[in-house]
Amino acid sequence: MHTDTLDEFDVRLLNALQKNSRLTHNELADEVYLSASQCQRRIKRLEELGIIERYATHLSRSKTGFHVTAIIHVSIEKHGKFPAEEFRDLIDASDAVLECYSTMGDFDYFLKVVAPDLTALNEFMMQKLLNSPIVTHIRSNILLQEIKATHVLPIHRL
Repeated sequence: MHTDTLDEFDVRLLNALQKNSRLTHNELADEVYLSASQCQRRIKRLEELGIIERYATHLSRSKTGFHVTAIIHVSIEKHGKFPAEEFRDLIDASDAVLECYSTMGDFDYFLKVVAPDLTALNEFMMQKLLNSPIVTHIRSNILLQEIKATHVLPIHRL
């Protein structure tokens, strides 16, 4: 889906929803200069097209007890379909993993992980990652301060 299929109102609507997905159709209508029923129809269309994938609530990590965030780079022993599936299963079963990406370069995967403390992070790395027979090497970086984190995509009409 390319942004050239979006008109100016779709772009305004998406930008407003990214900033606050709890806006009512009436509030959206005021913000994007459409009627509430037009907003509702457009949102339904954007959902059906898969442009809007889901709605989420963002929680404070520290206020929910997750005081450590780490980036972990992972190398696996073998490559191919089955090791990749095995690694995906390992990651899917790990609630501590917020994000996982396959990468090119020195490491095969990049993980963003949260933990209550360093002991829990160490346990995750030792028991979950390094205990897996396909994981050969990990390198971790503890995040000290969040400078910028956003989920807002820079949607604009091309």
